[in-house]
Amino acid sequence: MGYEPFARGAHPAGVRTLELGDGSLSDRPVAAELWYPTTAAYRGQDLDETKWDRYVPARGMPEMSQHAIRGADAARGTFPLFLYCHGGYGHRRELGRLCTHLASHGYIVASANFPGDNIEDLIPDEQGAAAVAKTPVDESARNRPRQASRVLDLISAIDLPEGLQLDRERIAVGGESMGGFTSLAVNSLDRRPSAVFAICPMYGERSLAPQARRLQALLRVDDWQRPVATFVLTGDLDPLVNVADIRSLYQQLAVPKQLVVLRRAGHMHFADNAEYVHEWFRKGYLSGEFPDPELDAIALGTAMRPFAELCPEEHANLTARSLCLAHLDANLKDIAGARAFLEGDLESTFGARGIAIEAARAAFDTAARV
Repeated sequence: MGYEPFARGAHPAGVRTLELGDGSLSDRPVAAELWYPTTAAYRGQDLDETKWDRYVPARGMPEMSQHAIRGADAARGTFPLFLYCHGGYGHRRELGRLCTHLASHGYIVASANFPGDNIEDLIPDEQGAAAVAKTPVDESARNRPRQASRVLDLISAIDLPEGLQLDRERIAVGGESMGGFTSLAVNSLDRRPSAVFAICPMYGERSLAPQARRLQALLRVDDWQRPVATFVLTGDLDPLVNVADIRSLYQQLAVPKQLVVLRRAGHMHFADNAEYVHEWFRKGYLSGEFPDPELDAIALGTAMRPFAELCPEEHANLTARSLCLAHLDANLKDIAGARAFLEGDLESTFGARGIAIEAARAAFDTAARV
């Protein structure tokens, strides 16, 4: 059987919540999620809806679930690490389906809430005020690369579930939106990651968010000092991250690099429960009461099309899961089938599943196709 990144892996996925509390990230413990391959005793349970782990991302939000068994015994072995960085005012479990998919294929995946820049800061406190204005996006963008590097330190130092070993020579980082920006920017100060998977990274002068327009001055991709295999995934109907800006960013990246644009996808498309998240933000923007004082929320909400006019949620989720896995398998595990998959005709491969994409790729010895 050929390489198959779309299907669930051989391992059931487990999950545990950790507290990173040495004071280097925040004066309070920082919550982190750890996904990992489990023993065969849990086979099938992580795909059984009655046994999924369930959680509430923040007060007032509906219960969500992830395809993993909480507290499950870990598989014995040494596995590569993927550090997921959440979006601005997002949360560590926002792409749980991606993280559990990677765990099922033999990866340790970690994600921590960024202090001062997670979903709790969008929710009004007891006095009715949200914390967004207290941690501007620019400040968060300056802090995040250092914070992400520190999370790598802390995850590398903790006691993992019994039998589980982290391969410190095989590390990748990725994220969505502000997390995509973070996953690129961290490489300017941390030499450990050898692969990056950035989803609609916040960047570009055409964005409807003035903060995103300023971020491009804070992102350098010319000082990484070693090759980092970089994959960028974005949507072509994203009003926060304009696809033309992402094409420009892609041109600046050193090889090896790859770009995929998902047709009819917006900014929130790659998150779990994408339709709910998209409409929650769209209605919040259009309400005129969105707590970010710098954002023209009405204009942004107007530019966001109703989710029903965009591509199906499952298309975005399947695209992110399969491409991220193949990218990591090719560059951390050196799996020949993964390389062949990525070097093949991705547009036809995804088109056969009813998913419209466009793809560009540049290896060390080839030129980009734009």
